[in-house]
Amino acid sequence: MNATRPAEILRQLEQPGATDAELLAHFATTKDAAAFELLVRRHGALVLGVCRRVTRNAQDAEDAFQATFLVLAQKAHSLRNAALLGNWLYGVAFRVAWRARRSAARRSTREVTMSNLPDYPAPAQLGAMPELAPILDEELAALAECYREAIVLCDLRGASREEAATALGIPEGTLSSRLANGRKKLAARLTKRGIALSVAILPVAVSEMQAATVLPNELLTKTCGLIADYSVGGAVRGPLAKLAKGGLTVRQTLVFGLVTVAVVTGAVFAARPGDAPPDAPPKPPVVAEKPEPVPQPKVEPKLNDNAFTTEPKMQRSFDLYVSDPTLPMWNVTGTHLAVSGSESVGPAEAKKTRAIVWLLGVSPNAKRMDADPSAAANLIAVAPDGTGVVTDLREYNLISGHHSLDFWGARPPGGFVGVSAMRPADLVTKRTVELDPKETHGYAFASDWKTYRTVAYHRDIAGSITKLEVVEADATTGKLGKSFLKFDPVKYTLSPNGTRLAVFDEGETKVTIFDVDRGVKISDYPLPTDKSKRVRPGPGYNRSHIVFSQDGKRLLVSWGIGRSKVLETDTGKALPDLEGAATGDLLSGMSTFTGDGRLLAAVCQTYKATTRQADDRRNSEDWVPGMVVLVVWDTQTGKALKTWPASKAKLAFCPTKPLLAILEPHGSETRVGFWDFTAEEGKK
Repeated sequence: MNATRPAEILRQLEQPGATDAELLAHFATTKDAAAFELLVRRHGALVLGVCRRVTRNAQDAEDAFQATFLVLAQKAHSLRNAALLGNWLYGVAFRVAWRARRSAARRSTREVTMSNLPDYPAPAQLGAMPELAPILDEELAALAECYREAIVLCDLRGASREEAATALGIPEGTLSSRLANGRKKLAARLTKRGIALSVAILPVAVSEMQAATVLPNELLTKTCGLIADYSVGGAVRGPLAKLAKGGLTVRQTLVFGLVTVAVVTGAVFAARPGDAPPDAPPKPPVVAEKPEPVPQPKVEPKLNDNAFTTEPKMQRSFDLYVSDPTLPMWNVTGTHLAVSGSESVGPAEAKKTRAIVWLLGVSPNAKRMDADPSAAANLIAVAPDGTGVVTDLREYNLISGHHSLDFWGARPPGGFVGVSAMRPADLVTKRTVELDPKETHGYAFASDWKTYRTVAYHRDIAGSITKLEVVEADATTGKLGKSFLKFDPVKYTLSPNGTRLAVFDEGETKVTIFDVDRGVKISDYPLPTDKSKRVRPGPGYNRSHIVFSQDGKRLLVSWGIGRSKVLETDTGKALPDLEGAATGDLLSGMSTFTGDGRLLAAVCQTYKATTRQADDRRNSEDWVPGMVVLVVWDTQTGKALKTWPASKAKLAFCPTKPLLAILEPHGSETRVGFWDFTAEEGKK
């Protein structure tokens, strides 16, 4: 641990306003014990509560508690959404605690007899309803993820609805709907287990139960000491290391299935009578070295609330002095939109064209900054707080080419200027990072902006691509580092958060989806090979392409007229067909998801079927280009919510709300409009 650090850093960390993301990023970089201790203090009671409820044993709960934070220390550098750290820790703690409980059950199988059964230690501080504690987390785990996240945030962690909605990246009205529906479903599940609680009383009971959990100073000190030793290369005792290894499989967001107790044999029920169902009598002990797990209960489907409208409202619009814009780009918090393009400057007889970036706020008092990067630079990212942008310069076509990242920030004294003002270069370069000259494509930045994932190209002496490789790069030095997986040179796409990779096979007969962190395949989707639709290619005719949602959970696959599917990446299963897409071809580079993948917007070339007489005097069906339209779909139902004629539109969905930014040419300028698809009832 770094014991000697500037006093200013210590004071900043000790401020209540320091976010989880800041503390976690600081710990990942410096291994600072003080930063980690603050995280343990913030989330320790939540973690200890679930560990006590699941293990029902004081010592096992403490072991699970320490193993959970050991997992956090091991994953500190790679967590992609630290804003939901508490929910992530809840999921890890649940899994680790079940692992500890199973281990204790196996030990009991070998150690106890029917005539000498130990009493199940009563967990301390379970609150006003001790009968709720043993089953609460099991039933929470069986809920759909969207409901579980809302309940954990609001009822277990005590976040306000505004705070929870911000953390989840959804409108507050949608959060309220999920919370109400989730509580109803949880109350119904608890009733089946013999605990009847009204929907009004349930959150109070859950909050009181969690509030009764107090983190002992001794456990806090022991846990932080464990992490300090681990950070400097110290050994972790075997049982904790084993528990932590089981927790590493938990994903970065709160995605965990109900891991029911792996004890169906009578030995375990006899050793731990509290594990048996309420109305099931104990069974005689039977030694079993490999107890079979109980089948997992069927998890309820994800939320299907009516949170979107077919009559979106335009929040506001701008005319920008920019032509030929690239695709617009949001920051991860959805507060600012960057638009990059070109601008003519100078007198009419000697006009020059420069590259320019406009950074727009979407709040009612929207402001903008503009930058003047090199004409060869590309906009690749927007700062999370909306105060700057990142551009890259890659000159692969030159032997002496330059390769760099430029980080742009506000010109002192800082701040935005009004949209109507035309002061140039309100953004200035804050720093430049020289990049590894190896050819790479794409940027999936981590939440702390210290690293990004990209795809490196390997070429032979003739210049042909021989292999592609997903690697991690240091954004502060430009050096390439950890390799995740290698794949053949085929058409691919990396998810915006860098956690998923999708590739076509060589003949484009299937799409394969990989988990980048583990470097393994998780699903396949075979593409139908029907070639009955003959096409007269028009200017908008498209070839196959694949597009991820922001969170990597959904994938658009498009491979021709009437051949577009949205997939669940974890399973490879197709969602309902997109309404009206049977005669359309979604254009490459013109598709965008909301952050959770629920809405999809795409520019679509429509086709009309025509019949003509072929040379052999038989009729033949051809498809000829029709209108180009912009369509917004609800991917969960396949319903088309809105369609506009749009031959030259460029678009990007906000990552945190159903707000669609649309760019259109407007004379010599570009019109930017923001369209809100939140239903009226979802705004209340």
